[in-house]
Order: sequence, then C-alpha cells, then structure tokens
Amino acid sequence: MDRNFLLAMYAQKQQYLAEHPIEVETPQEAENFESQPSETFESPGVTAPDVAKPSGTPQQILKPVQVAETRTTIRTELYEAEFSTRGGALLRWDLQQYDDPSQEGTPQVEVTTLGEGERALATPLEGLGFGDLSAAPYHLDEPDAHTRVFTFEHEGVTVRKTYTFSEDEYKIQLRIAVENDSDRHLRPEFAIRWPVRARESADFSNFSIGVRSEDDVELLPIKTSRSFLGFGGGGIEGSHSYANVDWISADTTYFLAAIAAEVPERASASVVALGEDAAITELTIEEVNLPPGQRLDYVYRIYLGPKETARLDAFGSYLDEAVQKGWFPSLTRFFGWLLEAAYSVVPNYGVAIILITIMVRLLMAPLMARQMKSMKRMSDISPMMKEIQAKYKDDRERQSQEMMALYKREGVSPFSMLSGCFPMLLQFPVFIGFYFALQSAIQLRQQPFVGWIDDLSQPEALFVIPGIDLPVRVIPILMGAAMFLQQKLTPSGSMDPAQQRMMMTIMPVMFTVMFYQFASGLVLYWFVSTLIGIGQQVVTNRDKKPVAAK
Repeated sequence: MDRNFLLAMYAQKQQYLAEHPIEVETPQEAENFESQPSETFESPGVTAPDVAKPSGTPQQILKPVQVAETRTTIRTELYEAEFSTRGGALLRWDLQQYDDPSQEGTPQVEVTTLGEGERALATPLEGLGFGDLSAAPYHLDEPDAHTRVFTFEHEGVTVRKTYTFSEDEYKIQLRIAVENDSDRHLRPEFAIRWPVRARESADFSNFSIGVRSEDDVELLPIKTSRSFLGFGGGGIEGSHSYANVDWISADTTYFLAAIAAEVPERASASVVALGEDAAITELTIEEVNLPPGQRLDYVYRIYLGPKETARLDAFGSYLDEAVQKGWFPSLTRFFGWLLEAAYSVVPNYGVAIILITIMVRLLMAPLMARQMKSMKRMSDISPMMKEIQAKYKDDRERQSQEMMALYKREGVSPFSMLSGCFPMLLQFPVFIGFYFALQSAIQLRQQPFVGWIDDLSQPEALFVIPGIDLPVRVIPILMGAAMFLQQKLTPSGSMDPAQQRMMMTIMPVMFTVMFYQFASGLVLYWFVSTLIGIGQQVVTNRDKKPVAAK
C-alpha cells in the first residue's frame, strides 16, 4: 500500500480521535487460544508469570461520543505544564526561566511542538483490544501538587497513568499500570508517542530527532539553518527503526525533550516522517502477556528542559550525549567548565571568552614560537636555496647534498617547507573543542558582550543593508582582515609568489564566509586568537639572526 496514503490515514485518524474520544461497547470474548511459551516482563518491582499466548484479539465495536475534556496545570519556578484527560497526555510544557524574543510578545520557551489536535506522551495501548487509546477519556485525580493520576476503565481492564513531577528539576516520572480484572488474556504494548514539528523560532532554527541506541546517537534533522561548515540543510524523510533504545528526543541547540526507557534491552523506537518538517516518534516496550487477575507496570523517565550538563549527567541514561561534543569530547567538556570558571571571575561571557583565548595562546606560545622561527629562517635562506638549485640544476644528487648542508649550517628543518599552515593545524583540536563548547553552552544564550552584540549565541549584526537584506557583521569582517594581515606577515619560504598571493586571499575569504553564520562568541574567539598570532609573528619577524656564511 502507498506510504503517503497510510500517513494521510494516520493524520485523519489522529484528528478524528481528538474530536471524538471513543467509548467501548461490550466486546466479544475470544474463544480459542494456543498454548505457547510466554515472556516475563521485568519492570522494576513487577513481574508477570508465564501464561498462554492468545491466538486472537477480541473484536471491539468503537462508538464515537462527545466527552468533556478536563485540563490540569502544574506550575513550579522552572516550568508550567498543561495536561488533558483525553489520553492523559501532555498539551504544553513552558520553561519559566527562558523566554523567546523571536516570538511576538516574548513568550516562555515551549519545548512541545504539537500540531492541531496532537498530544505528547500519548499511549495507544492497542494491545488491550479497545483500539487506539491515545485520545480516550481518562478520569483525573490530583492527590497532591506534584502528582497527577489519569485512569481509564472498561470491561474489567484499568489503565492508570501516574505522573510524578519535581519541584526543582526538569523531569517527570511516568508510571503506566495495566490491571486485568477481566476474564481475557491481554498483550499490552507499552508505547509512548511524541509528535515533532518544525517551529519558526530562533531557538528551533536547528531542530532534530535524536535516538540513542546500540551505544550510538543518531540525529534526524527536522530543520537545520547551519552546520559546522556553515552549510544549511534538513528535512526528515522516510521511516526509521531502532532497537535497544536508551532514549529518544526532540532536540534543539539549547533545549531537549527526551523520553528514556527503564529497560533499554526491551525498548525499540520508530520515527515516521510526516512531510519534510514533521514526524511522529514512538518509544515502545515489547508486548507481554497479561493473564486475568494480573497487573503490569512500566516506568518512563522524561526530561523537558535546557541542555545543562550537570542536569543531564544527573538524569543518567547517557542523556549527556544529547549535547554534541565533536571529535574531542574531553576538550569540549573541559572548555565548558573553563568558561563557567572564567565567568565566575569576570561576569561577562565575552570577556571570559577573551581570557580563555589568551590563556590558550600562552600555553601554546613556546611551540608556536619555535615553528614561526623555523619558518622565518627558511624564508631568510630562501635566496641561497634558489642559488643552489640554479647552480646544480643538472646534478640532482649534488643539489640535495648542498641543500642538506645548508639546512644543517643554518639550523633549520627541511620539513619547514611543508608546514606553512602548521600553526593553524596545531590549533585545530582546540578550535573544535572550543567550538562545540560554545555552540552547546546555554549560558551564552541571550548573553550580551558590548554595544550591538547582545547575544553571544547568535551571529551579530551591526545593521542590515536595505534592499538585499544582507547583515553587516563586524567581527567576522575584522577577523577576515586580521587573517589577511597574518598571512601577509607570515614568511613564505620558498613558496612561489603567485601561490603566496593566492593563499593570502583564499584563506581569509574562506574563513570570513564560513564564520559569517557562526555564533558571535565563537567568532570572537577566533578573532582574538588571530590578533595574538599577529603580535607573536611581528616579534618573530624582528629577530634579525644573521645568515651564516657560505
């Protein structure tokens, strides 16, 4: 059957269930069962004995009825959430301490990204034989300020969804319990759904579905405005399945909505694209046998909040891996810690970035100085090298001997010719580590530096050129100019003049274009690092060590 037709039918079904919650009439009892080996459900504190596996599911007659919806709100200093009795599901989760200036009225950041009629944390429970219960009418109990209990009962089967909230943490514990007081054998499948849709917001300009399975994290882009190399893209396609799932998430640069499985070995996940900018995700625990008179429980843990490393570490389930750390994760974590430490001394993240940059350059100064001096000496002896090449152009062996003698006499390495870009390559691991630390540091979000630079987590813009809507970004332009000057000051050795001019132009232009869409905090780091490099190169170039006599 055509996949697009199935997706259309699914969407229509979701809308219909939202508008017409179901009521279940008397089921026809199943009559024939085969005796087969059963599975044991190993949820915390609960087990199910071996039972006969049913050969079929009772046929249900679903009757749409109008049922009044009740909503309940939970408020803490960290978040405000709203739940519905239709499906016992989540309607919205707003972060009280984070606003969204890109939206009209500057509302709080909402981590749920639902379309009309959609609900998060919905539980289909189709294995009970009552159809899809994602929008079924539940009864609400509020035993205390931090607990909400939603109960669905029919024909001796009781489903109870108990949400337990934390006052000072961004997490929920959801316990789903199924009690079978009917005379039927059931095979419930504990599945939980989270719809994901692109949103027009600066915080959601980079939006993905993340899945950690088989000790690996995969990101499926919903919307991507920029990547590490500055190229945009995005748009999820097709369907994706995973086994042994630790968690599944809706993931932005600074915020996270994640559902973690208590028993990853029994958990699977599916992601189905609904167009290029939307998808439905589902985390499922394999179905189990539930005979009459038995009860099954399963616990999900849910995180809905900012990507703060300490909170993600405390949550467990490897949720800290939702923060991208690049190729050098230890360096990324170190720079994240160092950024906080510097800010505690100087309460301006822009100044903190400058201090860290100076510290990094000081630590690297001896190695950089040695390389610069070697390149300077290579440039100084370049005329003598050309003279040898011309003198012994027909005797390659003698030419090589004279060259090696020259290198030894002048105290330079012949490999210096191959290391013109070595200072930049040397900074590469540091740059990658600092890049990912700054990219994922929610502390930089909406943090000003000076003047027009009011958010270090976003590209800065002094003004926008009318007509072509091109932002004029001062720091990337200054950085490009500084790189041009650095290339000009760097000795070229035996490099061809035309080649030297090309490098002097291409490198600054390429980096300026690439950095034009980067966060201003990262560009500030590279600009300051380049200025320090220029100063070091000027000092090196003043060293007038004489060339030894032939």
